[in-house]
Order: sequence, then C-alpha cells, then structure tokens
Amino acid sequence: MLSYKKEILYPLVVASMLISIVMAGLFYTLYQLNSIAVSKDHIDTQRFNINLLRSTILEAETSQRGYLLTNNVTFLEHYEESKLAASKTMGIISHNSHELPELSTRIKKIFLLSEEKLNIIEASLNVQLNAGSYASHLTLSKDRGKFVMEEIRKELKSADDYLLDQRKYLSKKMQNTINSMIVASVALVLGIFGILIFSYLRTLKLFKEILSSTNKVSDLNFKATHDPLTNLLNRRGFEDRLELTHENAVKNRHKYAIFYMDLDGFKAVNDSFSHETGDALLIAVSHIFQNLLRENDCLARLGGDEFTLIVQSFKDQEELTGLANRLIQALKYPIAVEDKLLNIGVSIGVAIYKINGFKPEQILAAADSAMYLAKKSGKNRMSFVL
Repeated sequence: MLSYKKEILYPLVVASMLISIVMAGLFYTLYQLNSIAVSKDHIDTQRFNINLLRSTILEAETSQRGYLLTNNVTFLEHYEESKLAASKTMGIISHNSHELPELSTRIKKIFLLSEEKLNIIEASLNVQLNAGSYASHLTLSKDRGKFVMEEIRKELKSADDYLLDQRKYLSKKMQNTINSMIVASVALVLGIFGILIFSYLRTLKLFKEILSSTNKVSDLNFKATHDPLTNLLNRRGFEDRLELTHENAVKNRHKYAIFYMDLDGFKAVNDSFSHETGDALLIAVSHIFQNLLRENDCLARLGGDEFTLIVQSFKDQEELTGLANRLIQALKYPIAVEDKLLNIGVSIGVAIYKINGFKPEQILAAADSAMYLAKKSGKNRMSFVL
C-alpha cells in the first residue's frame, strides 16, 4: 500500500514543487515590473521637470524682453516668479538625479548654463535700471544670452532625448517581461494540467490494480471458506461463522442451535452410479435445504455427505423440531438427477447453546452425537441430545 501512496503522491508533489518554482518566478517578475514602472515614473517626472525648466527660463527671458521694450514693472514681477520657479525646478531635478546617474554630467552643464542665462538676464535688467533704455538696447544684440539660451535648449533636448530612449527601452523591457510572464503562466497551467491528468490516469490505474488485487483476495478468501462443489460454507467457513454467532449470542444473551445432518443412502448412490452423479445429488440437496431456510440461517457442508446448520432467533425446541421435520420431508420424494430419480434421506442431530454446552465446540459435538442417535433410531429422522 505504501508504494501505491507514493505512486499517487509523487505527481502531486512534483506539481506542488513546479507551482512553487513558477510562482516564485512570477513574484520575481512582478517585482521587476514594479521596478520598471517606478523607473518609468521617475523618467516621466524628470522629463516633466526638464521641460518645466526650459519653460521657466523662456518665461524669464520673455519677461526680460518685455521689460526692456516697455519699461513696465509688471514684467519684472513675472521675471522674479520665473526665476524662482527655475531655481526650484533645478533643485527638484538635482534631488532626483541620483536615480539617473548617467544624466549627471548633462544636468550639471544645464544648471551652469541656466545660472549663466539668469545672470545675463539679471545684468541686462540692471543696465536698463541704471543706464536707461538706450544703453540696454544697444547691448542686447551683443548679449551672450542668445548663445547661452541655444546651448540650454540643445542640452535640455539632449537630456530629454536620452530620457525618452530610456523610457522606450523600459517600455520594451516591460512588454517582454509581461510576455514572458504570460508564456510562463500558460506553461504552468499546461504543466499542472498535464501532471494532474497523468496523476489521474496513474491513480485510476492503481485503483484498478488495487480492485483487481482485492477481487483476487476476495476470491481466494471465498475459495478458502466455501465448498467448491455446492458454494456453501466449508468446515473453515462454518467454524468462523459459528465463532461469530457464539460471540453475538454471549454479548446479546441470545440462543442459537446447531443442526448436524448426514445424508442417508448417499453411499449407495455413489456405488450404484458414479461420483459425478453423487456430486450432482449433493448440489441438488444443498438447493433443497437452502429453499427451506431463513435468510439469517447458515448452511454449510463439512465434507462428503455431512451438512451443518446454524439456526438463530428461535422460540423453543418445538420450532427447531418443525424445521428439522421440513428438511426431512423435503427429501421424502425422489430427486431427479441426470435423468435419474434418486431416493435419499437425512438424519439430523440438534444441540442448543446453554442447554447442551457453553462453548461452540461443545455444542457441535453434542449435535454430532444427536445425529448418530437419530441414525441408530432408524435414520431419516431428527434427535435432540439426551
């Protein structure tokens, strides 16, 4: 049985291990996907901040030009707001730059250019305030600010392009990871399904083998406890049933009786005809007896022409006498066997639990003695133990 358990459990253990391994892989893949998603979010944030820095510097430049052209102080307020926003944005970019060390050189250059640009704008505004509009406008065309702004645009675009390439790379990596996870999941499902099908078929085969073995054991047990000719209990089967009946009688304080029966005239049939005819006669007699018994009565053939009967749940000796007489009367008329009419009788000895003994072997011996008494009294009759 242990081998059967192994045969059934091994596929399930393999399936469990496969599930554990693949699930660990899936969890790791999910962790990777989360890391990629975080990296993409950081890249998107940096791209937003880089574009925001470009916008704030442009707004500062626009405010500068507006003030230089109109001398309207409102543009100075816009300039201060843009300058503050640019400074704040550079701080955010600097804080997040550790996530993308590859951009550190570009970021530093952008910061230097941005500071230079803001300083140029600041200087031009100071010229406007101190020297008048005429001097500012003369120096504006020669200002380094235009060149610096072009450099800022170029560096910002370079950084944004790099971030965009990184984002595309991460998106592709994420898609490949998802595809791998889908393939792994499908493979897991198919693998588990295959293992379960294999386990089911293997288990079914094992159950068939077990059933076959059980049937063989049952068949061997039946042959060991039953008479091969009449299919009645043999001596061993009768002794087992008698022991069980006795235990129940003791436990429940019931009575039971044993009939010991020996056929009269059977030897003459064997001598006059053949053993085959004798065997057919024994089969016919067993059928006749069985048709007269109740369901809980137990008929057995001990060997030769000797039969025994265990009778349970009877009222008194008169009921036992009536049953014995019915068995005797059933053999009163000739029995047709192989186109022959054969005459036979039966002598019956009856013993009762607690009256004729307190142990099974005592009651059986008493019934045997009563049967011999019936034979001595003229055969074809029944007798209780005297």
